[in-house]
Amino acid sequence: MARTDTALMPDISEAESARGYLGSVLRLTVDFLEQRGCKAQVKQKVSAATAALINKPPFPFAWIAATPMDEMESALSLVAGREACVDLGLTAARKLGGSLIQPVLKMATALFGNTPVAVFQNLERFYAMVLKGMKFDYDAVAPREAVIRVRVEGARVPAALFDVTRGNLAYVFELCGVRGTVDPPEGIRCDDRGGEAHYRVRWD
Repeated sequence: MARTDTALMPDISEAESARGYLGSVLRLTVDFLEQRGCKAQVKQKVSAATAALINKPPFPFAWIAATPMDEMESALSLVAGREACVDLGLTAARKLGGSLIQPVLKMATALFGNTPVAVFQNLERFYAMVLKGMKFDYDAVAPREAVIRVRVEGARVPAALFDVTRGNLAYVFELCGVRGTVDPPEGIRCDDRGGEAHYRVRWD
């Protein structure tokens, strides 16, 4: 069933303290919007406070509330489509995986192995370095197939976040040097209790 603009752009006027991002994530997002040529369109659909952050991004290592990222991701989905959000997630994962998260990635893969299973089972270790308020569960279906369940804390979780997360997860296969797929999110729920979705992942 197609989602409406209302579902893509929820009421996110108030920040939820349970969720937040490192400033570097917002800066990467602004760079992505510029590269895609949709920065101006996105700015027109977000609040004045978020537009101000797009013009003057926060310090890379400062923690910010989730609201600005929620608005930007929702607006991106509206003006450029869901696949643009997936591309944002993959681009951000590549850049963060080669910089801020790289030391933890190296340590984890050295301890647990450079395999999709090892990385998927330790997603929270990596996410916690750049955002807070997301939990992951790994359910194996076969040796090279699993379901990744994502739970997001706080109300007003935007549906677009789950498309961005799909792009994040796709980076795992690049990191491990294998070919794989991440299916679109299913079972999306966004309400006052928080948000959740799940993804089926497969690799060679």
